[in-house]
Amino acid sequence: MRSALAIGPLAVIAFLATAAKSAEEQAMLDAFDAALTAVVYAASGLALFGLVWAGFLLMADGASERGGRARSAVFLTFTGLALALSAKGLAVLLANGAIPIPVP
Repeated sequence: MRSALAIGPLAVIAFLATAAKSAEEQAMLDAFDAALTAVVYAASGLALFGLVWAGFLLMADGASERGGRARSAVFLTFTGLALALSAKGLAVLLANGAIPIPVP
C-alpha cells in the first residue's frame, strides 16, 4: 500500500478539498447558495428592466446628447449584474473549498 505522501502533494490537497463537511456547515452553505441564487435571478430581471429603461432614455434624449443618461443607465445595469454574479461566484468558491472557511 502506498501512503498519502507517496502519492504526491497535489493528491493530498485534492483529498483535503473534497473532505466531508459537517452537516451544520453544509446546511449553512446550502442556505447561502439558495439565497444568492435568488439574488442572481432578481438581478437578471432587474438588468433586463434596466436595459429596456436605457432604451427608452435613448429614444427620449435623442442623439443630441450622445446618450448621456442612457449610457449611464447601461453602465449601472451591467455593474449591478456583475456584482450579483461575483457574489454567486464567491459562494461557489466557498462551497468547493477553494477559499477555506475559518472555524473559531
